[in-house]
Amino acid sequence: MTHPTIKLFEQQAELLEIQGSAKGLDDAIALLAGWMELADLSEDDWAVLGEVGGILYRDGLRRRSE
Repeated sequence: MTHPTIKLFEQQAELLEIQGSAKGLDDAIALLAGWMELADLSEDDWAVLGEVGGILYRDGLRRRSE
């Protein structure tokens, strides 16, 4: 059984494909950063979401260098 949040990600990915969206890692990073600036996050939230952003950013750098 897929975790409900992972299922949401899968559904959103399918929707982006259906829409023919060209959004990629840079767009995801920008959305995350913008949302983090507006949200009232705890220090723990910042730490976790900062790690997510770091993973996305690192993956983007790796893809660009390939």
